[in-house]
Amino acid sequence: MGTHPRHRSLEDRVVWLERMTDHVKAGKIVEFGCGSGFVLEFLSARYPESLFVGLDRSSERLSQVAAKRLRNVIPIRCDITQAVFPGRAFDTALFVGVLHEVFSNFGEAKVMDTLRVAHRALDGEGVAIIQDFLKPSPRAVEISFKNEKTHRRFLRFAAEFRPRRIRFEEARGRVWVDIADAVEFISKYRSPSEEDWEEEMSETHFFFTMEDYRKAGPRAGFAVRTIERLEASPSRLSTFKQDIEFDFEPDYSWVQVVLLKELSLP
Repeated sequence: MGTHPRHRSLEDRVVWLERMTDHVKAGKIVEFGCGSGFVLEFLSARYPESLFVGLDRSSERLSQVAAKRLRNVIPIRCDITQAVFPGRAFDTALFVGVLHEVFSNFGEAKVMDTLRVAHRALDGEGVAIIQDFLKPSPRAVEISFKNEKTHRRFLRFAAEFRPRRIRFEEARGRVWVDIADAVEFISKYRSPSEEDWEEEMSETHFFFTMEDYRKAGPRAGFAVRTIERLEASPSRLSTFKQDIEFDFEPDYSWVQVVLLKELSLP
């Protein structure tokens, strides 16, 4: 599997969530795509007087939230791309490692729908906080394959990856490809089973650049307060160089975007 937040080191996750608390407004807080509840558990302990609502479409994951028995957390099963609450219901809306999944499954339009749902659900001075993968600015990078098996794996990736078309040039056991596609491949090519591979071919981690995030906020009715890269511990992807040579740092970058609700949608 790729590097979903649950696969990040615990140290990274805690540091990043601590950074988030600088911007959370206490009161009524909703997490879109809460998964099994790691973020809710972390924040509910720090804001014991706040009410948390966790939204997810997976009954299995929500049952894991319920099993934590967090007294100030309510799990709700729903489609986060559609409005389920009246306007001005929450003070803070959170998106932690979920918008790339919305993009992968439904496309950019649904990402914008989801942000607009959050906009409507927030109080007039509400804040939305995004933490997710950061797509690097486009540039061509080179990958060299040390064996034919890995070369064939790349060609299969380029043919089967569904979220976007993989464009590349090839010569003498090397390919030149956009850096986002290169890191996407490096993160996926050792999928341990055919089932894992098939799932990875449906999911992109790198969907928005820094500039895309800056534009998305205002399109959904928000003003951008801050946008910053989140520092991570050194990547383990460098160990893959026994199969592949590359001339770039293949670590996953993440971003934190803090958005303020404006009074009306554009």
